[in-house]
Amino acid sequence: MPSQMISLITVCKNSAPTIARTIASVLSQRSDDITIDYIVIDGGSTDGTQQIVQSYGKAIDYFTSEPDNGIADAFNKGITHVQGDIIGIINSDDMLLPEAIKKVKDYFDVHPGTEVLHGDMLLYDDNILVKRIRPARHWWYPWRIVFFNHPATFVRKVIYDRYGVFNPDYKYAMDVDLFARWVKAGVKIAYTAIPLARMQTGGMSSKYVYRGFQEKRKAFINNGFPSVLTYLHYISLFGVQLIVMIQQWLRRKNTKLRGTST
Repeated sequence: MPSQMISLITVCKNSAPTIARTIASVLSQRSDDITIDYIVIDGGSTDGTQQIVQSYGKAIDYFTSEPDNGIADAFNKGITHVQGDIIGIINSDDMLLPEAIKKVKDYFDVHPGTEVLHGDMLLYDDNILVKRIRPARHWWYPWRIVFFNHPATFVRKVIYDRYGVFNPDYKYAMDVDLFARWVKAGVKIAYTAIPLARMQTGGMSSKYVYRGFQEKRKAFINNGFPSVLTYLHYISLFGVQLIVMIQQWLRRKNTKLRGTST
């Protein structure tokens, strides 16, 4: 049956500089044919984030601001309030790309057997496009680093009901643990080579990249992935990340030099 409503969740804390553009990217997806249920979970901001969210009034279907026990806990709070049968999570420093939800809805309508859909993501450093992030074809490929793009992933609500929500024991790789759980359970996961979201560098995954790698290794092993291959993958990620850091440093240096020359 055609999907009736899509629920989108944004979790935030002290996100005043970016939350408005995230909200705008979500609200722009609504149309006569697309009904969006939008939920914002704030972790008790003190920088004006709450006031920005509240300024949108009834355009936000559910909003709460209170302390939480981490990102996984905030995600789970959002899931308890969804009204739609498909759920997406877009964080407060990310943005949905134009017509992303239309493309998602069309895919689920044409492929009703799909339970999870994930796509590509555009990575930006300020307003400079760094690269298009494609998920690894196989989970052990290190050179794409990401297992899947969480902001570009959409899940039928029944999957959360059936296999559980985010594990709060994970502080950085809670999404990897969930995706690995779905893979292990044989959930029908589809990939579309379409950019659906825009992500800004410097988020939580960038700040705590090595802790994230450690949790990612733990998530794979705990979900029954081969331990030897998991450890090799873990080691190789460090080499790939070093290359990424060097590339970022060179890019910023060249940008600074161009600015100086002008």
